[in-house]
Amino acid sequence: QVSARPPGRMSSSEVKHLADPTRPGVGRLSFVVNGKPEPWTKFRKRESGEEDVKEPENEAYVAYEIRFFIDPYELEEPKGRSNAIGVERSNGTMKLWHTYVPESMRGKGIAEIVVEQAMEWAYANCLSVDPACSYVRETFIEKQPRWKHQFVGVD
Repeated sequence: QVSARPPGRMSSSEVKHLADPTRPGVGRLSFVVNGKPEPWTKFRKRESGEEDVKEPENEAYVAYEIRFFIDPYELEEPKGRSNAIGVERSNGTMKLWHTYVPESMRGKGIAEIVVEQAMEWAYANCLSVDPACSYVRETFIEKQPRWKHQFVGVD
């Protein structure tokens, strides 16, 4: 998962879906520059509040947790861009709880692309989206209003 393209020119095809192998329903959509994605063991330590575990310097991501059940290994890849007019039925809710972009990669639209891919995955799998992450709730929804009907608890 090494990107040959500078981060300022990334495309959504470079965002990878990574499901946590030990926790059903948990995963992240990740863009990695120069190297491999952060191991799940380190990610879980930081998530649990260990203060000495720093965010990765080569990976931008949005972390999610799916409530109700559809197995993350059964998630279907998006078949292209959706019109995002809402969810007719719901297999559950994808809670987007944390978005992170390394300081050296900020200001290039990477967070928006990573979250957009999460939205595509949610739509393809009939999941509504809980925008628990402040970036998603306060910035992404304003930049991408076509997704507004996919969110729960958003007017």
